[in-house]
Amino acid sequence: MKRLLLCALALLLTVAAQAQFQTAGTGRRYTLAQLSTAAGAGYLAQSGTEWRLNDTIRLAATDTLSITTNETIRAAALALVYVDGTLLITPPDSVKFTAQNTAAPWHGFSFSNTSSNSRLRRTVVEYCAGLRTIGSNLQLIDCTIRRNVATLNGRLIGSGALSLSGNRALVQGCRFERNARSGIISPANGGASPIIRDCRFLANNADNGNYPQINLGPGIPTDTIFIERCLVVGGGTATNMGGGISLSNLLGGSSVSKAVIRRNVIRNNRYGVGITATSYAVYITQNLVENNNTNPNALTGGSGLNFTGTQSQTGVVSRNIIRGNLWGVTILRSGTGAGVTGGPRISLGNLASADTTNRGFNVILGNGNGGTVADLYNNNVTTDTIRAENNWWGTASVADIEAHITHKTDDNTLGFVDYLPFRVSGPLAVRMARPLALEVYPNPARAAVTLQAPAAGRVQVSLLDAAGRVVQQRTLTATADGRAALPLTGLKTGLYLYRAEQGGRTATGRLLVE
Repeated sequence: MKRLLLCALALLLTVAAQAQFQTAGTGRRYTLAQLSTAAGAGYLAQSGTEWRLNDTIRLAATDTLSITTNETIRAAALALVYVDGTLLITPPDSVKFTAQNTAAPWHGFSFSNTSSNSRLRRTVVEYCAGLRTIGSNLQLIDCTIRRNVATLNGRLIGSGALSLSGNRALVQGCRFERNARSGIISPANGGASPIIRDCRFLANNADNGNYPQINLGPGIPTDTIFIERCLVVGGGTATNMGGGISLSNLLGGSSVSKAVIRRNVIRNNRYGVGITATSYAVYITQNLVENNNTNPNALTGGSGLNFTGTQSQTGVVSRNIIRGNLWGVTILRSGTGAGVTGGPRISLGNLASADTTNRGFNVILGNGNGGTVADLYNNNVTTDTIRAENNWWGTASVADIEAHITHKTDDNTLGFVDYLPFRVSGPLAVRMARPLALEVYPNPARAAVTLQAPAAGRVQVSLLDAAGRVVQQRTLTATADGRAALPLTGLKTGLYLYRAEQGGRTATGRLLVE
């Protein structure tokens, strides 16, 4: 039996600096210069063209710090920025937060549940313990999070450069590179349903522990986790213990978490995608999952896709290319105790299903280890049949396909794989959409919403209701700074999907109208 050693989420600790300045909480909007005057040089001081953050600063719940110019802020060891209010960073090019001494990292950012209006654009955060959010629907757009650490003075702070808890964060167009552990993490006992789109995760897990680049626990029951159009590439043998994407629910629970993993490129990790959970529903489609084989040991190395859990874990896998991994797809039942009657109910194609997305079209080929092709392994119990119809296995020979799949015909204790009918030609190309870096605010909105596009010019916008019906279509003209106003006149209160196109690039998302 193959086993995957997936991540255990670390307890997030907060190490407070010895002193801190807190804003007055009078509803004031600060610039860096105004904050420096209020706090004093012992906390924030200008040094030539740069700023020095010398000690911990706390932004009160009703106050705002706005940075609209290009700046570099160098922070002292263990300095921390607490955000209870609103942090708005919108420079023309970039704002960089870095350490005064890279050998003595600073503490980083802590966002509380009263800071949900905070938005960081084109912001670099490096050489610290990262960003921590609790209940804050933070937005990170076109940011770079790199070379951040997990420990300060030998004390564990957290296992992710961006830690999310109890929130619905938007992370779009960001780059996570060479952080000590995971790029993004959420705890096993606190729901978080981030939207992660158009991001790059490159060689994270520099500590080379058991930390995937995206490492999420259970979601918020009313929301869906989205991981879309991302590049998730490992660092080769230097980080050969790190996986690509992990979703887990190690503490169980009756609420069902939902996740969509779509149109990503996931390669050169220990494993591609690992789902270790009960009560999890996943939809995995149009991904390229290849060469996740950096740990050559078949027992500790990884699959392209792995599903471990009980029958309360469900999912649809369609239109993916899964190739060059130590194992292609593995489905494993977790536990044999009372009440455990089967393993994950994952479908790789069911032509009889009422779900029209569940039609297979996967390309699963060239996976293997030790000279053996291992494209699909159904390690569930005898009664668990996996449907894997209408896929391309790299051959039109039934005997060859059968040899590439390990299931009931090989071992009577395993579940059966129904792979007939199969496609006799392939592969089916994965369609990778060109993303548009678009910000939509305010969200929720009432009378109108602002679209912040990357450039001036025409923006075509469609709004769809929850049933998928188009309720509004407009062609807007973005101004020189990329802004366009979309009126919401006549729309009922509720949740809508938006689709915006500009210059051949597309952005999609959700808009709540109050």
